Amino acid sequence: MIKLERLLPKTRVPWDAVVVTVRESLGRTVADVAAVDVIADFPLPVPAALAAAEELRRKTGLNRIVVMVEDERLWRNDWGELA
Repeated sequence: MIKLERLLPKTRVPWDAVVVTVRESLGRTVADVAAVDVIADFPLPVPAALAAAEELRRKTGLNRIVVMVEDERLWRNDWGELA
């Protein structure tokens, strides 16, 4: 299981990380992928967003991926462990 760094809501967005924001939209759990210089595009299913975040991290040379979950009940353990 992968370990992911958790970013708490209302915390400053780190400049060295890709940020995955997990939220509910139209009854579905989706995620947005963004970084300091990259605006989030369309929401994706969470597994696809995590994969896109890793690709963006590699392309931009950022150090890490952090995950912000708007509601803890949305997170599924099979996506990874939030630390």
